[in-house]
Amino acid sequence: MARNLYSLVIIALFIIGGFLFIAGPVQAADLRGGETATVEDGEVVDDDLYIAGNEIIIDGTINGDLWAAGSTITVNGRVNGNIIAVAQTVIVNGEVGHSSKLAGQIIKVSGPVEGDLFMFGSNIKLSGAGQVGGDLIIGAGTAGIRSPVAGNLKGGAGTLTIASRIGGNADIEVDKLTITSGGAIEGNLEYRSFNQVEIQEGGAVSGSINQIIPEEPVKKGFFASVAGIVVLKILSFAMILLIGIIVVLCAPKRLSHMSAAIRTRPWQSLGWGAVILFATPVAILIALVTVIGIPLALISAALYGIAIYLSQIPVALLIGWLIVRHSDELDSKGLRIGALALGLAILALLGIVPVLGFFVGLITTIFGLGSIITSSVRLKAEAPL
Repeated sequence: MARNLYSLVIIALFIIGGFLFIAGPVQAADLRGGETATVEDGEVVDDDLYIAGNEIIIDGTINGDLWAAGSTITVNGRVNGNIIAVAQTVIVNGEVGHSSKLAGQIIKVSGPVEGDLFMFGSNIKLSGAGQVGGDLIIGAGTAGIRSPVAGNLKGGAGTLTIASRIGGNADIEVDKLTITSGGAIEGNLEYRSFNQVEIQEGGAVSGSINQIIPEEPVKKGFFASVAGIVVLKILSFAMILLIGIIVVLCAPKRLSHMSAAIRTRPWQSLGWGAVILFATPVAILIALVTVIGIPLALISAALYGIAIYLSQIPVALLIGWLIVRHSDELDSKGLRIGALALGLAILALLGIVPVLGFFVGLITTIFGLGSIITSSVRLKAEAPL
């Protein structure tokens, strides 16, 4: 049963990937990776570009979409399609012909985006010539908007400063909201916060202003809340460990290949994982708008969630193997289970740390999902004809 469930997850990812081709015109893809991955100045990529590396620099032109994952991503050239990027630092100085979806710790956009702009990070900034032709959707600890937005502003931030024009409405959840002398909201402002908006001299809101006071959370005793969190973490660890043991017992070869794929081909795993993680929801949404695609979209959404949950297993096994280092291969099921338990415990402890836990979980998910594809490709190549 466990073998069948694990196989279903793998099959589902290929089905979901097929959505991307069914939903629109088929385009070729340019795949690149390495410690430093680049598109040189003057170079033109006529396909969608999937790129992964520690440092990614785009100085040329991409006529399709850009999918990027790494530590630092810098886009200085023009992307005529969409940008989907996840990294510790994402910097977009060039022009974007459609929408951009960016996730990272630090995000800076100083180039024009003709469509919608999604920014999710600890510190985000829209400045310079970084005007947005559509809506701006944010999720941040600290956010600064210093370039015009033609559409609406949505999302939330701890501290938000609006120092430019918002052409539509603003619907946000904030701790502290400031509209400076250069800031203006031409539509309505609705914000959820305990603090009133600060509108400096020269700042303006053309429409109505509506503040919604969030409900006070129910306070619980310290020991009760801590005990609840501890129990939840223990149960969560026990559940994923039990599932991991079942996978080790039923599919040891497949799991070993997935962990090895992360270790020997990290950039391929990172790139494929980012594609699966961020492209799948888009594909599911596309399928949902078609009547005949609704059942398949719902099934794929469920399997997508299962795949994300199971993605930590190969990563945990690799972490445990790197610490145990018993041999080049974990040559017994008992040793594999021990390494898996150690790796899962480390991931669980790191997951408790604020901010760091989010990024550890994100990287774990990306590598785990990517290892499914990377290991499958190798197994197919090694299979006898």
